[in-house]
Amino acid sequence: MGVCVKLKMLVSATCVVILLAMIGCKKEMYTPDEPVVDPENVFDFSTREKYTLHVKYDVPENYKVYFEVYTKDPELLDADGQVVKRDIEPVDVGFTDGNGEYNHKIEVPATAKYLYIYSPYVGVPRVLVAEIKDGVLSEAAYPDEIEGARSMLGRADDGDYKNEAYNTITGKKLSRLGYWKNAKRAYSLKGVTYDLYGRPDYTKVGDRITVSRDILNLINQTVPEGGKVDPSLIRNGDIRVTKKAHIDLFLVDETTSANNTLAYYCYETNNPPKKEADIKVNDIVIAFPNAKVLKRHDYEPKGNNGALERGEGVRLHYYKDGKDMGEEFPEGVSIGWIIYNQAYRTAVNGNALNTGVKHYFADKDLNGNGKGNVVLFRSGEKVMFGFEDWNGDYDYNDVVFYVKADPIEAITPDIPDVKPTDPDDSDIVAEITYRGILTFEDLWPYRGDFDMNDVVVEYESTVGYNQANEVLRTIDNYTILWSGASYDNSFAYQLEALRGEVEVEISSSLGGNGGAFVDPEVDRATIRLANNVRAYANEDEKVTFKVVTKYTGRKINREDFVLPPYNPFITTSSLDKEVHLTNMRPTEKLNKDNLGYGNDKSDPSSNLYYVTYDENGQQMPFAINIAYERKEDLNTFVIPRESKHIDTYYPKFLNWVKTKGKEDADWYLHSSNK
Repeated sequence: MGVCVKLKMLVSATCVVILLAMIGCKKEMYTPDEPVVDPENVFDFSTREKYTLHVKYDVPENYKVYFEVYTKDPELLDADGQVVKRDIEPVDVGFTDGNGEYNHKIEVPATAKYLYIYSPYVGVPRVLVAEIKDGVLSEAAYPDEIEGARSMLGRADDGDYKNEAYNTITGKKLSRLGYWKNAKRAYSLKGVTYDLYGRPDYTKVGDRITVSRDILNLINQTVPEGGKVDPSLIRNGDIRVTKKAHIDLFLVDETTSANNTLAYYCYETNNPPKKEADIKVNDIVIAFPNAKVLKRHDYEPKGNNGALERGEGVRLHYYKDGKDMGEEFPEGVSIGWIIYNQAYRTAVNGNALNTGVKHYFADKDLNGNGKGNVVLFRSGEKVMFGFEDWNGDYDYNDVVFYVKADPIEAITPDIPDVKPTDPDDSDIVAEITYRGILTFEDLWPYRGDFDMNDVVVEYESTVGYNQANEVLRTIDNYTILWSGASYDNSFAYQLEALRGEVEVEISSSLGGNGGAFVDPEVDRATIRLANNVRAYANEDEKVTFKVVTKYTGRKINREDFVLPPYNPFITTSSLDKEVHLTNMRPTEKLNKDNLGYGNDKSDPSSNLYYVTYDENGQQMPFAINIAYERKEDLNTFVIPRESKHIDTYYPKFLNWVKTKGKEDADWYLHSSNK
């Protein structure tokens, strides 16, 4: 596990006898020099902080949005200047309600300064950011509204505009359906004036499609983020016209950072081009100079935004030999598509459009690399195609278009039909993994030596949610790392659910369940894993218990769910002596006479449990949950040697405690390795 091995010191028989005699004495009073507990000033030693996360998307009715939360910007610029998703794990996941709103508790590493709300779903901004400042989490906002939030990601220039139509084309001199604007503060929409980013003058006013929840869900299902696309849909995306028709093209949505230009060309269906050179340049027509959506209606966008609302479109014209033949497409022709990556506003000298950039065809035979860049599908009369705008993840959702023909049957016969499905509340549709290390002192109710090594356990737990943010299943792996104790301590944890509300399956690397079981004498589901930690610990081959828990009883919303590692504890000299994390409730098996006894200052009437202080009056823990964000960081943990205070190995620990977590929140990542 990469955990440093420490020396184990033996406790003399005399000390053990004296200690047991002390524990067996009648309840003693606090000595006058011990501090008086102020419930408002008790530190819980948590390496996580709790906030309420509020997210609000502008979405169609009943459209539920899946999102992930990161403590680092989940996007970066690659060597090609493309914005790509980082390979990092989220700290939380969730679904909005049918109104696009989410308002639930969230626990994140105390080191976090920003929370990045990333959604792979169409119809919403890809990234929003909430800032943590002075212990308060702000509302989720656009990244450019929060200073410093996107320092790792380049921003598009938002200056040097001209108040005029701005239509110069460099590179290939393509034909065009009309002109477009690139004027500063010239477009009013819903009472707000916007910058324009390539809005066509020839947009179909008053004739647009409604981008409903059904369309958005269909896109999420068919071309999901991450590349899990049905291979049968990756095909030549050209549209075949089988009878005379008018054809309109609508921009549904995009998930790319690139300001792409979409163009098309016409050819006889029975005589398709075999290579790019077979297509005359003036037969290529610009449909959308900037195929990008105006994301928000209540503030002026900057950077690489668009000027089209979802569902706005243009009417295509039939071009032949570079000439506009009108709006009607004849029988027996086909329409091919080309996407020019980051073509809009990329040329030098302020030109609006550069077609001399990398571009990709809907016909894979013309791409050179033999890969298809388009998924073509329909659902009933809804015909759509999604473009992959770069040689990247091939999820085909970078830009999604809707093709409408009059009559519709002129283009639909050979297009694959996709049947949309909606998940129900019995489906796990989101999972998040938590991991960390638990350390315990076993002399409770006495303070001990605070070496925090009597029992050391590593955990990795995955929580599965349904679309209603209810917990359906947890998969927990607990590994016994170390025992520096003379007691035969046991390790267990308790859930916020009754035994009858869960189904528990336990397996062990020892074979079978390794002696682990669900305690039948405790009402709340209590899983006892290692009945003698010393028998499992300190060996090269560590013992791991895997527990799969299905929540089959009442629905447990994330608001009421205690996150992993739940309520972990050890029992020491007897099963009625339990050591829990600060302010976690003991089970009903605890001998409650030990609460507030010795050096323990628990006060159940004030909901204070497992509170103690050292000889200098500094609050110290009986147990700590050290939550790690990255799996590889677990290997940095150094187990303190016997009778050495934890701050000997972690110099920042004491200041973290003294400042109640406000400083040195990452103390556990900086061991002295002594």
